[in-house]
Amino acid sequence: MKSPLFLMLFLFFFGTTLFANESYDVKSFRVITKLCGMCHGIPFHLAKEKDGDEWEEYFDDDQTLLKIHQKEPEALSNIKSTRFKYYRKNILKFFIDNSKYSGKVHGCDGNFCGAHY
Repeated sequence: MKSPLFLMLFLFFFGTTLFANESYDVKSFRVITKLCGMCHGIPFHLAKEKDGDEWEEYFDDDQTLLKIHQKEPEALSNIKSTRFKYYRKNILKFFIDNSKYSGKVHGCDGNFCGAHY
């Protein structure tokens, strides 16, 4: 029979690896990849282009994002979509959490592997 110490160590390391793999909002990452990835590339690269205050200015009202993307009809339809509106707060939080001066450095995982532009 296995010792209780072995079982506790196993559960501790197994639990920490589960949480370490998902250190950011995967759902927002996938939504950004689907809606914005065709033009802007990897969401982490997009988030690093601005700092947190600039992202808040872009997401203050709908008109700012619509003005920026007015020459791209596909981007406009993505911004007006119900999926974008539903995840709007989560997308903003993702951008702020991974922005220029946030101090986050991401390694490799199943969604992103350090591609640089």
